[in-house]
Amino acid sequence: MANKKLKNNIVLLGMVSLFTDLSSQMIYPLIPEFLVSIGTKKAIIGAIEGIAESTASLLKPVFGRLSDKLKNRKLFIYLGYGLSAVSKPFLFFASSWPAVLTVKFFERIGKASRTPARDALISTSVDASKKGRAFGFHRAMDRIGAIGGPLIAMLILFFFKGNIRLVFLLSVIPAVMALFFIRFVKETPLEKKSGQSIRTKNSFRSAPFILFLTASIVFSLGNSSNAFLILKARETGLSIFLIPIIWIVYNIFCSLSSPIFGSLSDKIGRKPVILTSFICYSIIYYLFSISNSLWSVWVLFGAYGIYYGLSEGVFRAYIADLVSPGQRATAYGLFNTGIGLALFPASLIMGTLWDTFGSRWAFTASAIFSLIGFLVFLISLILGRKKLGEVNNGR
Repeated sequence: MANKKLKNNIVLLGMVSLFTDLSSQMIYPLIPEFLVSIGTKKAIIGAIEGIAESTASLLKPVFGRLSDKLKNRKLFIYLGYGLSAVSKPFLFFASSWPAVLTVKFFERIGKASRTPARDALISTSVDASKKGRAFGFHRAMDRIGAIGGPLIAMLILFFFKGNIRLVFLLSVIPAVMALFFIRFVKETPLEKKSGQSIRTKNSFRSAPFILFLTASIVFSLGNSSNAFLILKARETGLSIFLIPIIWIVYNIFCSLSSPIFGSLSDKIGRKPVILTSFICYSIIYYLFSISNSLWSVWVLFGAYGIYYGLSEGVFRAYIADLVSPGQRATAYGLFNTGIGLALFPASLIMGTLWDTFGSRWAFTASAIFSLIGFLVFLISLILGRKKLGEVNNGR
C-alpha cells in the first residue's frame, strides 16, 4: 500500500504541474509581444528573462539544501507553487518593463523553492529502474498543461479583442487549482545505501555530477530564453493571434516525446540520449538562423519540442543516477542554479546580437555554444571511462 501511495506521487505532482503550466503558458508566449507593445527593446527583453532567472536561481541550492536538511519536500513545494500563483495576476497592472521584471522575479523565486524538492520527491517515489519513465511522465503532464494554456489564451484574445491583460488576470485560476493536489502527496523515506560513502561516491560533490553540471552550464550559454523563438516567428510573419497555436505545436511534440525518451533512457542509458539532445538543439537553432519562411518555423517549433523530450526529464533522471536520495534536492538546486545563471548572459548575448546583427547571427551563436557543451560532456565521458579502465587495470 505504501509503495502504491508513493507511485501516486508521480500522478499527483503531474497534476500540479499540469495546472501550473496551464496558468504559466496562458501568459508566457504573450509576454514578448506585450513588452514590444510597450516599447521594450530586444536586448531589454533578454535582460528581463536573464535577470529574473539568474537572480532567483541563486536561491535554488539554498531551498534544495534546506529541503535535504529538514527532510521535508512538501513544505517547499507548497511555498513554491503558492508564490507563483499569487504573483501572476499582478501582470494585469504592469505598464512598464520594470514591473514585468518584478513579477517574473517573484514567480521565479517560487520556482526556485519548489523545483529541487519536487524533483527529489519524484526520484524517490519510483524504483530506480523507472526514473526516466517517471520524469518523462511528469514532463509530459507539464506540457499537456502547456498545450491547454495557449488554447485558453487564444479563446480569451478572440472573444475579448486581443485583451492580453485579461489573459494575465485569468491565469491565476488554474494556478490556484494546482495547489489542491499537493495536499495528497506523500513524503518518501530517505535511506542510505549500505557500504557507500555518500560524500565521495554518491554526492553532489562527485566528479561525474560536477562534470555534467559544467557541460550543462556551457551548453546553456546558447540556450537563451524561448521568448526569442516567438520573436523569430513574428519576424517571419506569424500573426499575434497564432502565437498561442505555434506554442501549442511545440508543447504537443514535447508531451509526446518526453515519456518515450524517458523510457528509452531507462533501457539504453542516459548518456547517449543526453548527447543526442545537445546535437539536436544545435541543429535546430542553426536552422532557425537560416529560416526565412513561416512554414519552416512551424516545423522547427515541433522539432524543438522533440529536443525538450530528449533533455528535460532525462537530465533529471541522470542526476538521480549520480546523487544519493538524501542529497538530491541540493543537487537539483545546484543544477538549476547553474542553468539559471547561464540564462542571463545567454539571453543578453542573444538580444544584443539580434539588435546589432540580426536574428541569423544570434541563433548561430547559440548553436555554437550548444556544440561546445556537447564536446565538454563527450570529453568528460571519455576521460571518465579512461580513468575507470586505469583503476581496473591497477587492480
